Amino acid sequence: MLEHLRLDIKRIAIFRALKLGDMLCAVPALRAIRKAFPDAQITLISLTSAENLAKRYSHYINEFIPFPGFPGMPETQSDPIEVIEFISDLQKRDLDLLIQMHGSGELSNPLVSLFNAKETIGVYRQGQYCPSPDSYSLYNDNSNEVNRCLSVLSPLGIDIEDVFLEFPLTLHDSEILHSILGAQMDLTRPYFCIHPGASTESKRWSPHAFARIADYISERGYEVVFTGNALEGELVSYIQKLMQFDSFNTASLNLPLGPLGALLKGSLGLICNDTGVSHLGAALGVPSIVIFSETSPDRWAPLNKSLHHYYIRPEVEEIIAEIDSFFMNPIFSELKMLSASHWGAL
Repeated sequence: MLEHLRLDIKRIAIFRALKLGDMLCAVPALRAIRKAFPDAQITLISLTSAENLAKRYSHYINEFIPFPGFPGMPETQSDPIEVIEFISDLQKRDLDLLIQMHGSGELSNPLVSLFNAKETIGVYRQGQYCPSPDSYSLYNDNSNEVNRCLSVLSPLGIDIEDVFLEFPLTLHDSEILHSILGAQMDLTRPYFCIHPGASTESKRWSPHAFARIADYISERGYEVVFTGNALEGELVSYIQKLMQFDSFNTASLNLPLGPLGALLKGSLGLICNDTGVSHLGAALGVPSIVIFSETSPDRWAPLNKSLHHYYIRPEVEEIIAEIDSFFMNPIFSELKMLSASHWGAL
């Protein structure tokens, strides 16, 4: 345990160079670190693509350092000169604590050992390199990702009970959304968001199934708004061609993260694959149905089971029944009013 060092920890670096969903799952850990070390200089080391996300958590993070990659790590390509400069810079920072929160540690533990921090904490796999047996624990493949990130902090003896996600929205996010979509759709009308894409094809539910679900929602009198990134615009267009009703394709617009969050927040609910937007919806408190095709719900499903339901490779009829019992139950009238007030206040 490192509890005896807590008064001396002033400079902390957190290494987690992963994508959107993974970063959102780490927010409870960031919050716990800041609560335990309110005056510390906390630096997040992550992918360049996470910089704008990190700015939303300036109440937890003081500084962001882009990760240039490292040989063997798949998240990004690496340039040897940049890697050397990156490690040299971190060595000069005289870090009191390095928190290794990047995966199971096979590749990241040797890397963070080069940062020359006074203490490090993290996880490791049995038989793989462990920087410090006293402050590193065995990696648990079956743990939910939120709890896994929090468990890394256990050697510090700090409170790790708070597991809720968060994603701060600004008025500017909503203003951008209105400027992009205002001429195309009435955002005050009740709508559901459907996100049919995912990082890999094996994680995607059938386009025909999503088309049937979208038509069913339209039949019930609600608008359907498809979300995604620019690379998923073609997939959404294909699904729309399979549909009988009209819908909105925001994937082709490649909405920035903030406006996408505002769009989700204003919706009545989200239906999606297991991908980053699932965690964004959870962070915003948007009711959701998450469809798993490849990954484990034990690890990646949102923890709030009353607000977020999941299915593993379901039939269309199962999701239709879930829409009726979950989204269309009497409490939904309250959610509709909350959604309307969200836009009415802007």
